Amino acid sequence: MKRLFFTLFAALTLFALNGCRHEASTPDLAVVPNPLSMQGGGRGVLLPESGDPAILTHVSHVLGPEEYILDTRRGKVLLTAGSKAGLFYGRQTYAQILQQVRAKGENLIPGFKIQDKPAFAYRGAHLDCSRHMFTIEEIKTYIDILALHKLNVFHWHLTDDQGWRAEIKSYPRLTEVGSMRNETLIGHQRTIGTKEAQYDGTPHGGFYTQDQMREIVAYAAERFITVIPEIEMPGHASAALASYPELGCRGANYPYQVQTCWGIFPEVLCAGNPNTIVFLKKVLDEICDIFPSEYIHIGGDEAPRIEWEQCPKCQALMRQKGFTREAELQSYLITTIEKYLAEKGRKIIGWDEILEGGVSQSATVMSWRGAKGGIAAAKLGNDVIMTPNSHFYLDYYQTSDPTGNGEPLGIGGCLPLSKCYAFDPYDQLSEIEQAQIKGIQANMWTEYVASFDHIQHMILPRLAALAEVAWSNTNRTSYEEFVQRLSTALLPRYTARGYHYAPYAFEGIE
Repeated sequence: MKRLFFTLFAALTLFALNGCRHEASTPDLAVVPNPLSMQGGGRGVLLPESGDPAILTHVSHVLGPEEYILDTRRGKVLLTAGSKAGLFYGRQTYAQILQQVRAKGENLIPGFKIQDKPAFAYRGAHLDCSRHMFTIEEIKTYIDILALHKLNVFHWHLTDDQGWRAEIKSYPRLTEVGSMRNETLIGHQRTIGTKEAQYDGTPHGGFYTQDQMREIVAYAAERFITVIPEIEMPGHASAALASYPELGCRGANYPYQVQTCWGIFPEVLCAGNPNTIVFLKKVLDEICDIFPSEYIHIGGDEAPRIEWEQCPKCQALMRQKGFTREAELQSYLITTIEKYLAEKGRKIIGWDEILEGGVSQSATVMSWRGAKGGIAAAKLGNDVIMTPNSHFYLDYYQTSDPTGNGEPLGIGGCLPLSKCYAFDPYDQLSEIEQAQIKGIQANMWTEYVASFDHIQHMILPRLAALAEVAWSNTNRTSYEEFVQRLSTALLPRYTARGYHYAPYAFEGIE
C-alpha cells in the first residue's frame, strides 16, 4: 500500500509540474539538444574547491525509460531517471552545464530543474567503413561523439562494392579477397571514363574480426547505443562476387573484382541461384551471433536488375513464381531473408527501394531519396526511419562556396547546418501516419572521406542539428537561438575533446 501511495504521489507531482512548467523563469544555461522544460529557482549548488559536486541518482519507473529530471534547487545535484539510460542522458546535460559554469569562472551552479525526454526512440548516425576503413579506436571515438549528442543507434555499413569488412568464418574468401581493392580513384567520380581519371595505385582494405566487432558492440552498449550492422543485398555486391563469383549471374568464370571507383555497378547477386539464399543465410547467422540488435539492415538500394533480365536462372524462378517484373524478384529475395531473420527474433531495415516490388508490413523502411519514400511507407503502415539525403547526408558540402571556404572534398551539393535543423519529420503525414515515423538518422558515406579528421569535419556540428530534431522535435527553437546554444553548450566540449568541427558551418550567422 505504501509503495502504491508513493507511486501515485510521484505521478501526480510530475503531472502538476508539467502543467506549470513555463511559470518559473529559465536560467541562463544552454543545452543541446533542447530540454523539454527548464525552470529556474532555488539554492543552486556550490562548486567544491576541487572536483565536481556529487550527483545523487535514483531510478524511478514512473518516468519513461529515457526520461530524466535534473534538479539543483535544493543545494544538491539530484538526477532521477526511468532507467540507467536516462541517467546517462542526464549526466550528458549536467556536463554541458558544469562546463558553462566553469567557463564563466563562477563557483555556483544556478538553481534549476530540467525535465527531459526524447521525441523519437530511434536517434541514429551511420558510418560507411566499406569505401574507406577506419580503426577500432576511431570507431569508438565516433560512438563517443554519438553519445555526446544523446544518439542511441550506430548504423555500421560493413559491405559494399569497394570492400567487405566483416569476418565471416563460413566464407573466408570474403575477407581474404573481398576486403582489399587494388587502388582507389583520386578526386571526384565525375572523372571516371575521362582522361582526367587518376588512381593512387595503392591497395586499400582490411576487415574487422568477429572479436573486434563484439568489442564495438560492447563499447557502444556501455553508452546505451545499439549497433545495427548492414549487409548489402542484392546489389552493391562486387566485393562478395569477387570472393565467390559463382553467386553472380555471369557464373564462376567471370572475373568479378572489388571496385576501385564509386557509383552503381550492374553486378548483383543472382536471385535465381538457390546458393545465393544459402550464402545470405549463413552470413546472417554469424552476423546475428555478433550483433544482438533487434534490427539487421539488409540494404536493398541501387540494385540494377539488368543481369536478371538475361539470366536463365533468374528468369526460370520468375516463371515459377508467376512474376512479371524483376522488381518482384528482388522483393521475393528480401522477403525470404526477412522471414529467416524473423525466425531468429530479428527485424529488417532496408533502404526505400525495397518498396518497389512490394514489401511486407513488418519491414522498416529507411527513407534516403528525400523524404518521399518514408512518406509512402508511412501511408502503407510500415515503420520508417527518416534519413533523407536532402537534410542528413553529411558527405555533402556544408557551405555554398566550398572552395572559397576551404572545405575538404565532398560528394557535392550544399547541405548547411540551417537546412539540417529545418527538417520536418512529419511533413505531409496525418496524425495517425505520424506514428509510423520511429526515428531520424544522419548518414556519413566515405567515398571522398579517407581520414577520421575529415569525418569529424563533415559531421560536426551538423550532427547537433540532427540530434535536436531527433530529441527535441516538439520543442525546437529558432535556428538562431539553436546556434547560440550550440556555441555555448557543445562547441567548447568539441574543443576540449579534440574534435575537429567545421567553423565554416555557421555561414550566414552574425
